[in-house]
Amino acid sequence: MKKAVLKQLIFALVVALFLSACNQINNSDAYEKDTTAKKISKSTYTPVTIWIEDFANLREAIYRQDIAKMKAYFNFPVFVDTTQIWQAIYDNMDQSERPHTTPSTFTGEDLEKNYSRLFNEDFVKSLLKVNTGPLYKDGEFTTPKTVNKDRSFYMLAQYDKATKSIQLSLIYSGWKDENGVDMSEGESATIYFFKVTNTNHLIFEKILFAG
Repeated sequence: MKKAVLKQLIFALVVALFLSACNQINNSDAYEKDTTAKKISKSTYTPVTIWIEDFANLREAIYRQDIAKMKAYFNFPVFVDTTQIWQAIYDNMDQSERPHTTPSTFTGEDLEKNYSRLFNEDFVKSLLKVNTGPLYKDGEFTTPKTVNKDRSFYMLAQYDKATKSIQLSLIYSGWKDENGVDMSEGESATIYFFKVTNTNHLIFEKILFAG
């Protein structure tokens, strides 16, 4: 039941994003032609024939902490007026380390310094559990839960054909009560969006929060 409620929240968020994307669809191809090809380094990016292959390549780069390859999945600079990327990073940073002002962009140098905060341990653990077969065939895959002392988490991976995008939702259960049972209070999700280009290449788009 708890999974269903949070999935409904995520679905509503995706629908809203789809409606917004419809207004921009005429510009999307031009954007890819103008920027994506120029930003990809031939030394770090391997061309693919289907998007699930590039998903696997992205996962490998994140798991191996291969920063050079990770950079191939971003169009730098990322303008954070349309993303909460810095908030995701700050959530994994000590309060004393956070800057007084949030930068207006996210650059390749920022990724070098913060990749382990952007793709934290929970994200990597869950990403490795995504079964690419069902994800490609059905457009959706939910990983088994990872349970720790305070709360549990899992990943909902989805491919949206209409918007040609991938959503990776890292979903946390509520905090556990005194009996170790997950509570609905505190349920949340961090959702990573990747655009799939006309060459089946994944490009980071934004991060949003639910719950």
